[in-house]
Amino acid sequence: MRKPLHILGVLMLIFMLSLTAACGAANDNDNDNQGQQGDGAGDGGLSGQITFWTLQLSPDFDDYINGLIDNFKKLHPGVTVRWQDIPFDQAEQRMLTAAAGGTLADVMNVNTDYLKKLAALGAVVNMDEAAADVKDDFFEGIWSAGELNGTVYALPWYVSSSGLLYNTELLERAGFTEPPRTQDEAWEMSRVIKEKTGAYGMTIGDFHLLLPQNGVSLVSEDGTKAAFNTPKALELLKKWKGLYDEGLIPDEILLGQADLAEWYAEERVAFWGTGPQLYRRVRDLSPAVYEKSDAAPAILGDAGVIHASIMNIAVAEQSKNKEAAIEFAKFVTNAENQLAFAKIVAIMPSVIEATKDPFFQEGADSDDPSEKGKYFSAQQLEHAVNLFPPVEEISRIHQIINDEFKRVLLQNKDPQQALNDAEAQVNNLL
Repeated sequence: MRKPLHILGVLMLIFMLSLTAACGAANDNDNDNQGQQGDGAGDGGLSGQITFWTLQLSPDFDDYINGLIDNFKKLHPGVTVRWQDIPFDQAEQRMLTAAAGGTLADVMNVNTDYLKKLAALGAVVNMDEAAADVKDDFFEGIWSAGELNGTVYALPWYVSSSGLLYNTELLERAGFTEPPRTQDEAWEMSRVIKEKTGAYGMTIGDFHLLLPQNGVSLVSEDGTKAAFNTPKALELLKKWKGLYDEGLIPDEILLGQADLAEWYAEERVAFWGTGPQLYRRVRDLSPAVYEKSDAAPAILGDAGVIHASIMNIAVAEQSKNKEAAIEFAKFVTNAENQLAFAKIVAIMPSVIEATKDPFFQEGADSDDPSEKGKYFSAQQLEHAVNLFPPVEEISRIHQIINDEFKRVLLQNKDPQQALNDAEAQVNNLL
């Protein structure tokens, strides 16, 4: 049975790498059940105790996580897994403190930002070496999300990528029968939609994603300096400023003050780029608008790539039972277990084989935008990448870029000066 919408919000907060999660104490879920031990096939002599940290998955997913642990125990009866769930807003400090003190969990659920900070400390295992036998099971662009300085330090776990929900009636009123496929096409359509219907079309706010979506790298390949102060970036920034001055980019969305689900449900925007797991919010807010909506693939920039938000599984370098920890990390992220997780909560798997299951294919001809969106989202994973550069200070870099670019649109700052100032600030960080 699918979890209700408020539970899905737990995972969405994680996907958006938000720090605004509900507070609470760490939940220690000891799983010492022996379960059915079987004949020990595949055990390989593994033994000992390992600790597994997850990010705010308890109590909603206790059955799933405990089932994972029990099934692993059947394969490796000599290994005991002790599970602890950590509130998301406590995770970064707890992990960094534990890394400094040598007390990290053996296996950890980490987002990409936390992972790179741990990798910079030398606290997590090199998965290019430790998991070389399963590397090809994952989508190539998603595997590389855990990279720092040319080395991957985690196995990708669950994924979120955006699709497009669009209002067929608003598009028809503006003279369109199909949704946009590219950002250039979306802006052209937005002008007409705004003129004919009063609704907005394309919406932007995350310039740190728009740049790499259009072929502009944020940092150099060696991660030592900013790389976005280019003629292409200047051209894009001037274009966005012109679109803002035309009235096609509302302040509320640019400043992150608008709830886009509400705006879409109120028909203030004609299409909404977001993960299909959020489409049903529109149904809850306005069944009539949801009824006249349809799903499409994500709108592409010049680079033709899809951004994916990725949760990872890492192993502590100082683990006393490293072999067992690595085997458990592989088990958690294998195709069978990722597919089982996707069937109880609206996430995408990072393993190629799981996306071939009928569960993801059946939505191709569905009349339900959420089901069709799930199909498109799975198809897009082949082209999905994590567009966050593999550097430790990535969150601060994103903030610098967004702040400077918004000054251009909102305060008429000179675009070249904004690029120069952002470049200088990022270089100081790197």
